[in-house]
Amino acid sequence: MAVHCPASNFNVGSGAMPIRKLIDNNIRLALGSDISGGHTLSIFKAMVSAIQLSKLYWVNSGKKYNFLSLSEAFYIATKSGGSFFGKVGSFEEGYDFDALIIDDSDLNHDNYSILERLERFIYVGDDRNIIHRYVCGKLIEEPNI
Repeated sequence: MAVHCPASNFNVGSGAMPIRKLIDNNIRLALGSDISGGHTLSIFKAMVSAIQLSKLYWVNSGKKYNFLSLSEAFYIATKSGGSFFGKVGSFEEGYDFDALIIDDSDLNHDNYSILERLERFIYVGDDRNIIHRYVCGKLIEEPNI
């Protein structure tokens, strides 16, 4: 498994991960914040950064390698990355119930589909929109960071 830490790539100047090449070669991927080289713990910001960095790679490759879609970034951040830890990262039967309950009422989502609302939250939401957190089916307290 390879772990992509896009914020670290930006901040350290280590270059862009050729993420499409890894996907095309069936390399399992996870997404990380790499807080020592990054600037946020937010997995949602990491998803956005991964998409943005893949678009830069796409342009610099002469548009040879497609950029990362939102659904691919979400998968890498959840089920694919979660597979390293076992049955986490999915709402499928047999998986641990790890979930965030999001209140997106302040994100101006009139007439948006559920998918569009999720995309909007990923791009412009933050921890203030998370009203509940579940780990292994148990409600946990808000972290003090």
